[in-house]
Parts: sequence; structure tokens; C-alpha cells
Amino acid sequence: MGKILSKEELLEHVLGGPIPKERRVPGTYLVEGREYRYVSNKSQVKFGKLFHEIFNVPPSIPQAGGALIEGCKITLPNGDIFEAVSYKGDIEGWRQQLEQGAKALNEELARIDIDSDSIVLNDTRSFRLTDCIIDFY
Repeated sequence: MGKILSKEELLEHVLGGPIPKERRVPGTYLVEGREYRYVSNKSQVKFGKLFHEIFNVPPSIPQAGGALIEGCKITLPNGDIFEAVSYKGDIEGWRQQLEQGAKALNEELARIDIDSDSIVLNDTRSFRLTDCIIDFY
């Protein structure tokens, strides 16, 4: 009779390795085939609602793949809030869809610059991540 595994041990066995205990800021590391971006939430609605609205502004551009909320919120030193999204598959199509939706809804976009460890807004302003408040949910 074999050893009885805990839920965590079983999951680690299925996944083929240890489960990371600390979350990393999306975009501070590369994942092949996935792009991370950050979206402002000027209207301060539930981010799930804004996410749905942004990615459903017609016309629909992506041909394959999908987009998701990453569960990370970055508050800039000036108080502006950006939330992480990512997409895979038709990267260019999803990027265009995001940019189209953000423009239509008057939201700003940002990305992480790995080299400078900063969040860079589309208007080229940048803030070091160490100067921001980072929350995971």
C-alpha cells in the first residue's frame, strides 16, 4: 500500500514539480506564447465587467486563443490603478482588440519593462515597481 498524499503533494505530483509559494508580478517574467498588459480602470467598475467590455468592442479581431484577468493590481504613486490581463494564441489580434477596446472606453494601457523593473504607460510615463503598491487577488 502506497503513501497517502496530501492535496498539495498530489497537485505537485500531477504538475511535475513544486508549487510556487510566492506570486510574481505578471509581465516581470517571460512566458512563451503569452503577452501581459495592464489596463487602467478610470470608471472604477468591477474589473471583470471592464475586461468583458474592452474585449468585446466590435469588430472582433482575434482569430484564436483567449484572454484572461491575471489577478494583479498595481497602484501607481499618483494613485492611478492598473490591472493585469494576458492573452495567448493570436497575440497580435488580441493586442489589437485590447487597444481598440481601451481606446473606445477611454482607458489607458501599460506594460512591464523587465530591464528597468518598471511599469510603462502608453504615453511613455514609467514608474519603478518598487514605488508602486502591488496587490494580488
